[in-house]
Amino acid sequence: MENSHEIKNLTYKVFKEVHNLNSSKEITFEEVKSKIEVISANISKAEEKALDDLAHIELQESIMRNLIFDYCVTNNYEVNEFPFKQFKKIGNQEPGYDKDYVTLKRTEYYLDKLTLEKKDVFELRKIALQKYYPNCSPERIYEHARISIQLADEENFDFDLIQPEIEEETIYMEAERPSLP
Repeated sequence: MENSHEIKNLTYKVFKEVHNLNSSKEITFEEVKSKIEVISANISKAEEKALDDLAHIELQESIMRNLIFDYCVTNNYEVNEFPFKQFKKIGNQEPGYDKDYVTLKRTEYYLDKLTLEKKDVFELRKIALQKYYPNCSPERIYEHARISIQLADEENFDFDLIQPEIEEETIYMEAERPSLP
């Protein structure tokens, strides 16, 4: 029980620190780097103490990924017009484009592409990944990104929804509408 309480406190600490960062419009490399280092250290601390609450650790990992994503968006980094084209579609409430559109798969693909293209993104991802691979070389991080991209490309990954996905979303939306009395 004490372990669960400790990891919740670590998670709260991360949320508090990240909230201050996300409230500003401009996100600098140093701010993001600093926050990722704190989060990574918190995760390492939790793992060293063998805390068993993986949900909170996964949440902190998600926060790191989202910080890097926000940093990339702030710097207008795009891959095949993602995410800006899709943000417009979300704003226009096009079918299938809602708050759930930006999935883990889309985010990871975007960040993997940018890891190969942008030194600053590579550095941020490296700091975030050091928790998993403390002795990982830059070459291995690049290789991991290349393999992930290759696998996604083999699946014909696309940032835009394909027609069957849009139709499925539209059917789902229509099925949920309440009937008028």
